Amino acid sequence: MEKKKVEPRKEEVELETQLIMRMPVEPARVLREAIQGGANNLKDRLTIRLDNDLRYGEVRFDHWLLHVKVVDLPTIVESLKTIDNKNFYKTADLCQIMICKEEPDLPSAEEESPNKNKKKDPNKVDKKYLWPHGITPPCKNVRKRRFRKTLKKKYVEAPEIEKEVKRLLRVDNEAVN
Repeated sequence: MEKKKVEPRKEEVELETQLIMRMPVEPARVLREAIQGGANNLKDRLTIRLDNDLRYGEVRFDHWLLHVKVVDLPTIVESLKTIDNKNFYKTADLCQIMICKEEPDLPSAEEESPNKNKKKDPNKVDKKYLWPHGITPPCKNVRKRRFRKTLKKKYVEAPEIEKEVKRLLRVDNEAVN
């Protein structure tokens, strides 16, 4: 049998979720003004491209090229929409934030080491993608302050348990007699 090389997909990923985009000050100010001013050409000025893993990518806005890392928020935030400032409609649950930086994130030594080829649980998220803070100043370090670490089970040796069960049964027999 021949083995075929798997090539990365070159088609673009269509985002169907909402997320928060945190940008540097100057691009954020210009983008905010464009949105509030109702700019019609915003689709031409702003492009978001993510890699296949949906964790890294780039944002192009006007003349800025920003490198992106998508991380998970510690809590879920609801996104609401209104037409008349009285009735609000829930549009999505926000659970990720897109951190934009002008310089790219360099991969750490842990990510590059080839001996880390352990099988990973697909349901578990890597710690490097967990954002420690919420989206407001009071929620700084909320992951450490609010959520405790899961406790590990203490395993007791089987012979000790058997001895204890036998002792309890002997005491029980003596009590009946």
